[in-house]
Amino acid sequence: MALAINPRSVLHALEPIGLGTGEVESLLSYLCRLAASHSTSTLSLSRAVAQRFEHEVEEEFDWYHRSLSGIGESALTWSSALSALTSVSRLDRLTFLPWKEVIAQNGLPIVSKGQFCPQCFADDQANGKTPYFRLAWESKSVSICNVHRCRLTQHCLSCGKDNVRHAASLVVPGWCTKCGAFLGSEAHGHDTQLSIKPVELWRARQISELLQAQDQLDVLPQRQALVDSISHIIGEMDGGKSAHFAKRLGVSKSTIHYWLQTDNTPTLEASLRVASQSGISLAKLLCGDLGGWNAPSDGQQLALALLKPEAKQRAPRREIDWAEIELQLQRCLLLATPISVREVSRRLGIEPRQLYLNFNQTTRQIARRWKTYLARRRDTHLEEAMPHLESAGREVLSAGKSLNLREMTAYVPAQVLSGVHGLFGVLRDVRARVETKQETH
Repeated sequence: MALAINPRSVLHALEPIGLGTGEVESLLSYLCRLAASHSTSTLSLSRAVAQRFEHEVEEEFDWYHRSLSGIGESALTWSSALSALTSVSRLDRLTFLPWKEVIAQNGLPIVSKGQFCPQCFADDQANGKTPYFRLAWESKSVSICNVHRCRLTQHCLSCGKDNVRHAASLVVPGWCTKCGAFLGSEAHGHDTQLSIKPVELWRARQISELLQAQDQLDVLPQRQALVDSISHIIGEMDGGKSAHFAKRLGVSKSTIHYWLQTDNTPTLEASLRVASQSGISLAKLLCGDLGGWNAPSDGQQLALALLKPEAKQRAPRREIDWAEIELQLQRCLLLATPISVREVSRRLGIEPRQLYLNFNQTTRQIARRWKTYLARRRDTHLEEAMPHLESAGREVLSAGKSLNLREMTAYVPAQVLSGVHGLFGVLRDVRARVETKQETH
């Protein structure tokens, strides 16, 4: 991990990754890496930071439920706090805060379950770099990796569970918080590229360019400049008729009125629609920079109709071939690496309860096989980790300290601890083993 040259700081002056690029690190990722650099859990570090700045810490404090990388109060509070403690300036660049004046307060949805690109993690590791979470992954507007053009995922390819990126007390970016497996994969996404829509690629590119631009901002974008730009675009494209422009965007004319005549600010989604219909980049639109912009021709407008809402149509009723589903279930039983019922459900497009209702015995066999596989893998991880745990346990106990998670993180690599299931119970066993061997000797 790279450290900035600044020894006068409470916490390590960790250098952010990817500044000035569309692959800039998120503040959430920075917090996780900072915790790892101090050999402590992310939960412990987040509590320490909150208490130092005199914030009340609830008993059930969950740092990962806060939108650390967005444009709200959490992003401002945590970026300033971490800048103060690390002496690394402008950590707000690891959030969307530079755009807070031109995006509505609730207009930049942040994903609740961390999404990621396995190929990015694989590249980080292959190039000898520290795996990290990209800021672009935090936005719900982004569903595709702009670098690899594959769909982002929330699932671990090893255990099949979702929400595995950072929702845990101990987090090492790039490793599953449920099973401890590496989340990187060079093969991910090749089978889904055909289902990726041009609008998804366009969105990913716009957000990437936005993040690349924010590090070079001389002044922060202001709402009035954005509103003036939208007003100018309406004048050039629709003769100043807001109702016509609203129809282009698929919004009500009152929405346009609120932007232009009140203090309301467009959401990120709305600005993306304006950018798609006018042919200007999202970054330039939010900065109020119309230099070199001209209203698109009719042909260009047709090509730019990426975000124009389509009329909703009722999906045709699906005809399910239950005989084929049963055949696929039997094939799942023969896979070399077992998979969960949830993963089978996802692959077949059938709800788990339907599988249990129609193929109870086979589905239960799949579930048992998966549970046996998980138990065997947990035992393997524990067997591999035990020498590290016992060695650390001897060090901790010989120093007269209590054998707990906080002490163990100073001696055992985070990757080893994250793969141990039921760690607190395991630590009791480690203590018993160490004490028994000491009595024997």
